[in-house]
Amino acid sequence: MIKAVLFDFDGTIADSSEGIFYTALYTVRKLGIDKEYSEEELRRFVGPPLRRCFIEAFNLDESLLDDAVKIYRKEYFRAGMLMMHLYPGIEKLLIDLRKRGIKTGVASFKMDGLVRKCLGNLGVLQYFDSVHGADENGQLTKGDIINLAISDLGEERSSILMVGDTENDRKGAEDAAVPFLGVSYGFGFRNDGQYDFVVVPSVPAILSYIEGADK
Repeated sequence: MIKAVLFDFDGTIADSSEGIFYTALYTVRKLGIDKEYSEEELRRFVGPPLRRCFIEAFNLDESLLDDAVKIYRKEYFRAGMLMMHLYPGIEKLLIDLRKRGIKTGVASFKMDGLVRKCLGNLGVLQYFDSVHGADENGQLTKGDIINLAISDLGEERSSILMVGDTENDRKGAEDAAVPFLGVSYGFGFRNDGQYDFVVVPSVPAILSYIEGADK
C-alpha cells in the first residue's frame, strides 16, 4: 500500500522549461559562447545537477563551471524562476492524495531554498509534508535527497513512491530503495519508450496508478 508519494520538481510538478532554457542560454552567452543550440541539446539541461547540466548540454569546459553556476543562479533568481507553471491536474492530484491520507514530498536537484520558493510562488507549498533540494556545492546525489525526504515522512520505504521524469529520478529511487513511477509528459521519458518500469502519460494517470497499486 502506498502511504507517501515523493515528486521530482522540474518536469514532474512544474513545466519550468522556459525559464531554465532562457537562463542556460543567457549564461553561456555571458561567458562568450555564441552559437545556436537545438531543443534536444537544451532538454539535456533538465534533470542532472547544475554543473553536470552545463557539461552535458553545452560541453562547457570545467574551468568555466564556477562562473557558469554563479551567473545562472543570479539570473534564475531574478527572472528564470518566474517562467514556469504547474502541469494540468497537479494541484488536484495533491489535494486528492491528502484527502486519502497519503503524505507528499518533493525531492529535487533544484537548490533547497529555491525549490521551496518555486512551490510557494506556484501556490502549492502547503500541500507537501517534506521538501528537499540540492545543497550549495552540489554534493548530494538524488538518492541522498530522497533519503532526506524519507526521514521526514516516517514511512516504510516499500510504501513510498518516487515519481519523476528522468533517469536521474529513477536511479535516485533505486539508490534509496523505493518504488519508482515514471512520467512521460516531462523532459526525459517518452510515451513510445521501452522501459522496464511503469511510465504514465499524464498527471491523472499518476492517481490511477496509485489506486491500482493499493488494490
